[in-house]
Amino acid sequence: MIHLISKNNSALYQDEIRDLHQARAEVFVNQLGWDLRVEDGLEYDEYDDARASNIIGFSTENRVVMGLRFRPTDDCSMLLDHFSHVLPAGIRPIDDGRTWELSRGFCIERGMRRHNLRRKAACMIAPLELAYEAGIDRCVGFTDVRMLSFCYGVGWKLTLLGSAMDYGQGEAVAYEVEVSQAALDEMRQMWGLPRPSHITIDQLLPEEENVHVAAARLAREHPELQKIAAQPEIGSVTHPSATTGADVYYGRFGATRSASGGH
Repeated sequence: MIHLISKNNSALYQDEIRDLHQARAEVFVNQLGWDLRVEDGLEYDEYDDARASNIIGFSTENRVVMGLRFRPTDDCSMLLDHFSHVLPAGIRPIDDGRTWELSRGFCIERGMRRHNLRRKAACMIAPLELAYEAGIDRCVGFTDVRMLSFCYGVGWKLTLLGSAMDYGQGEAVAYEVEVSQAALDEMRQMWGLPRPSHITIDQLLPEEENVHVAAARLAREHPELQKIAAQPEIGSVTHPSATTGADVYYGRFGATRSASGGH
């Protein structure tokens, strides 16, 4: 299932949050070679504070397989604090109070069936749904250019902010994503997503031992959620031409728009 984890319910997700930061260390440091701080096998940075929230996708074994962090930019942001030199002059201020930043997005779910792609789309639309509800009208971020085809294909309305630059492990570019009812509706229709495309668990029933039991209950009560529930993976994805961890990682995302017909 695709879960929202925020300061309001993080106490219910302590094991899952540790799994998230362990997955981030594996993806960003071990696979992609980014120079990030890792302690006890966990990757954290200064933006993992009380104002940060995460959208997390879990496997059938309840392990973290995808994630995307979002946070308001009115006090600080990765884009302004570390990459302001890539931003062109005269753009709308990043810290204007109507902007959220997306960061640390990843996916290690191997499947390339439409169901897997829909789950990735759910992870990508969920922060935009929450932003729209909060009166936010755009999200920004900084991403490797190898992710752009996936972002466009999954349905994001992207505007690039300046040119790509070398960041040591490839080229990356700043971007903004439109947050509007029209953009959300188009993305939901493209993938046949439920509304909302995530679940929020703030408390457990007395008989529920963890958030995954609660998620299963919600899926029974709301059958539409089965569209974003994990399914056992069938086969594997091979990358015969891949030569580095980054090549293998970015090769997992595939051409989403060509697979987006139907529900």
